[in-house]
Amino acid sequence: MAKFTSTEWDEIRKKFRHSIMAATPLTSLAQNLDTEEWPHSGEEEKPSKYIEFSYDELLMMPEIAGNAAKADHLIGILKETLAFDDPFGDMVAQVEETAAKDNPILKTLARLNIPATYPMALAKFSEGTRIVCASEGVKTIGEFANLGQQMSTRVVLGGDFRNALNALTHGDEEGIGQFLPFRKGTSGLHLAEAIGLLAGGLPRPEQLALAKAYGTKLNPADSAAAKTLTKEQQEKIEAGLRTSLAAALEWFKDQKEALLKLVEGGGTYERYFVVINDPAREAIAVKLTAAALKVAAKPAAAAASSGEQKKGGLFSRLFGRG
Repeated sequence: MAKFTSTEWDEIRKKFRHSIMAATPLTSLAQNLDTEEWPHSGEEEKPSKYIEFSYDELLMMPEIAGNAAKADHLIGILKETLAFDDPFGDMVAQVEETAAKDNPILKTLARLNIPATYPMALAKFSEGTRIVCASEGVKTIGEFANLGQQMSTRVVLGGDFRNALNALTHGDEEGIGQFLPFRKGTSGLHLAEAIGLLAGGLPRPEQLALAKAYGTKLNPADSAAAKTLTKEQQEKIEAGLRTSLAAALEWFKDQKEALLKLVEGGGTYERYFVVINDPAREAIAVKLTAAALKVAAKPAAAAASSGEQKKGGLFSRLFGRG
């Protein structure tokens, strides 16, 4: 027996015509809800593909194939997604009014010295979460905190949206580091991790493909998992990363200057990015940052003779060498 009626479907599809999420992949929408994955993939698998059809026409589509349960699954995804749109149109206006003392997430940000103004664009979130936030005009992690506080009482949250809110609410430093450039056991945000998260935002097969292209020796499993990229595909991915990297370097101006001094004094990009703790993402960070800053690391012999690695120097203070 069908869970949803044709009347409910007509109401939902009418509302979805005006939703920013109509062009979002159904797989992404499902990932951000506590529901089963949408079983079909492909660029055309978006709400916009289905909402122009009546309920009877929907049941005749090959993807539904007369199966009311499949139709219910689709309608359920769209209905839950609409919950992000409908009740919260004025939520961004409330951001300024939500006091830190009433929001445990903002308390965590303050305690860990994480700027509430840190851009969402530089955080590591799924496409579904980004679209939800964009639909509400949320651009910073502080606004995300307020949005999440309001939504958590009215909407069933899933995916990385829920994970991020849980980590921030409970001060889970390791969890916070999954989406913000936070280093466990420290305070504030860090450029090295920020660049690592940019690379981490790529699908894993693409990360491995870039690392392989940059000369990184991968283990057999990673080598097999690496996607085969055409020259055009690689250039497109790199162009996107360079744009995000420029924004990160602009945000972390002081740390960028410290990195420049480090490399000019004999330090290496490889050592700087070792905190990422993932060879593939480290390789991507090294390659793109070196190209962006256009400062080559000194050869080992020159670095040693420069005296910068002696105990008490900048290099030893940063990395504990002496």
